[in-house]
Amino acid sequence: MRDPRHADIRWQDLVVLSRLEICRELAMPLLALALALLAGTAGFLGITVLASFTLFMLGLRVTHGAFHRSIGLRGTPNDLAMFTLSALLGGSMHAIEVTHLRHHRDCLGADDVEGHIAAHGFWRALLDSPRYPLAIHRAGWKHATPRQRRWIAAELLIAACIHLALWLFGTQALRMIALSLYVANALAAMPGIWCVHHGGHHNPAARMRSTRSRWIARLTANMFHHAEHHAFPAVPTCHLPQLAQRFDRADATPPPILNLGMRGRAAASD
Repeated sequence: MRDPRHADIRWQDLVVLSRLEICRELAMPLLALALALLAGTAGFLGITVLASFTLFMLGLRVTHGAFHRSIGLRGTPNDLAMFTLSALLGGSMHAIEVTHLRHHRDCLGADDVEGHIAAHGFWRALLDSPRYPLAIHRAGWKHATPRQRRWIAAELLIAACIHLALWLFGTQALRMIALSLYVANALAAMPGIWCVHHGGHHNPAARMRSTRSRWIARLTANMFHHAEHHAFPAVPTCHLPQLAQRFDRADATPPPILNLGMRGRAAASD
């Protein structure tokens, strides 16, 4: 059910992306990949790992936008963006799209496979997190249309071929990046689902959380403006900070993800 406080929040003007913004969104994961490759080739392990995690996060930001058709692409170009990022990150973005849109239709409901992990406490969720990608892919395949299944099969095939070739013939830098991406995939459910929905199964007021900490928002590429995204999923991620300001002006500030950097009523609500 939509929060009545959202009724007067303007959001339609935030939907449109400029050509520069579209190019920037699509380029961000590639720049992170280039940095990871340069650092790995030079033997800088710490920078390689950080750049690889950044690659994963920015790749998810772009695919997440593709799920909601909010990166300025439509039709086949949008599908190709997800296909490319599937090959880059490992797995099938079309499978995740299926479960993610179901998550939006019935957030934390009985059939919300994506949100299920948020019902657990921190340590159980952390232990379950490595199994989460497998559950998402199984559910994605189960509920996909024939067209989506063709994309899922193609994405899993290309990802498997790339990673097989990487371990047979790849450089040390590529293998270091791959290992970092495996870890990122295994832990992704914690920041991506648990942090933004924990407690929501038992407290509807905390079903969708968000942040008002500028440094947390920057470190997470604005994806921790999560309640705002759920309210208006057509708004691109790069415009969510503006939407968050409008939530605050409407006295609709969501419960915080963390107390760090929170002030006033938002901090007291956690």
